[in-house]
Amino acid sequence: MIRIRIHPLFLLILFISGVTGWYRSMALVFLSVLLHEVAHILTAFGFGYRATAVELFPFGGVARLDYSLFNDPWAEAITALAGPAQSGVLALLAKVMEGWSGSLPVCGDLFRINLGLAFFNLLPLFPLDGGRVLRAFLAAARGYAVATRRAVRLTRYTVAIAIPLSLFLVKRTPVPFYLPFLLVFLYVAARKENFFYAYWRQKERKLQALKEKGLLPARVWLLDAKRRPGEVLPFLRGKDYHLFLLRDREGRIFGLFKEEELSPLSGENLSLSFYRLWRERKGGKGGKGDPFFLSKKVENP
Repeated sequence: MIRIRIHPLFLLILFISGVTGWYRSMALVFLSVLLHEVAHILTAFGFGYRATAVELFPFGGVARLDYSLFNDPWAEAITALAGPAQSGVLALLAKVMEGWSGSLPVCGDLFRINLGLAFFNLLPLFPLDGGRVLRAFLAAARGYAVATRRAVRLTRYTVAIAIPLSLFLVKRTPVPFYLPFLLVFLYVAARKENFFYAYWRQKERKLQALKEKGLLPARVWLLDAKRRPGEVLPFLRGKDYHLFLLRDREGRIFGLFKEEELSPLSGENLSLSFYRLWRERKGGKGGKGDPFFLSKKVENP
């Protein structure tokens, strides 16, 4: 069963809105945010991921999805876009209903709320939906660890500049009074996620799928033996199983590492080269079987 959690700051905004007579608008906000998150949940279900709760924040909401989703960039990007898409469709329907009903106030409010929800969540700021899409694209080139770090840094710099600007706008324009609070909350919410935990969760899902189906899609990587596991792990994402073929200086393939052989590595082992790990697996022996045996110029590859 999916639980609904409401952040205390969201409750505060609801209370203030009730006191100021905006209770109808906030009730529509509550409904719109909930439907926005349901769109995320249903899309994640389509990719085979579960959800445990929906938490409502001042800037919208967060569907607490299976953490392994955040190690699957394509699924994460589509799931993130589903929320703004749903809000946009609801805004369009409200506009159509407003025309048919003769400018019914509820339809006008529903249109403005969902249009704002869609556009705000599309901003490339983490952990908004747009920020998650940005991270998914960055992850394809730089890996999840670097992508998350850059998305968080961009968010905090942007919000730090926007907070004083929002205070000015609240006084001079019809900008909502809670915008500065929302930006402060977004600054605090922008933090790095545990990539390696997401990878571990995805690995468990893959092993379970292999056990149930007896087959699993695989991705093969061709690596220079001087590369290190710490450089490779941030790129291991998605539901594919990963195999690593080691290549020597002459371009010959001399070794194979499986995904489960890398996941237990930690600390110092992550900074050792694949060649060193291959040697240790062989008992540390070189000789004629060593692909670098004929090349004495190799220095701790």
